[in-house]
Amino acid sequence: MNAGNESPLKVRSARDALALLARKVYERFGPESLPLIQDVCGKLGRSVGERMREDLPDGNLKTVGKAFSEGASRRNNPVDIIELTDTIFHIKGYRCNLGLKDTYRELCVAMMAMDRGIFEGATGEKIDLKILRSLAAGDSCCEIVFELSKWENSV
Repeated sequence: MNAGNESPLKVRSARDALALLARKVYERFGPESLPLIQDVCGKLGRSVGERMREDLPDGNLKTVGKAFSEGASRRNNPVDIIELTDTIFHIKGYRCNLGLKDTYRELCVAMMAMDRGIFEGATGEKIDLKILRSLAAGDSCCEIVFELSKWENSV
């Protein structure tokens, strides 16, 4: 892993700045910083998702997943959609917009609260997130599943 190396992430947006700050905080303060990072990323994601929902015809997971993948393509980070239904959005991605490739899987998990928050804000539903593979852990891709929670369907 690239622990302590300078991040290749260029800061071109507030999201880039948050990603770089989270990485530096994690490298300085270690695992005890992860709940704070996760909390802030989740709040940012929910805010983005709520604004996203205003531009969508509905808050169905399928609609939100399609809009999310189109946004990723516009940011030059296209994803392969493995499954897209009313209850599951399963994707693979090959570039980390958070600058975490070959770094820290646990930081990836904390920061992915942002994407889970986007889906929760846009759908108005509780979302379960599974990270099956992660570029941060040295895997060849990120493989992620967003699924409507079976336990609680109201954010």
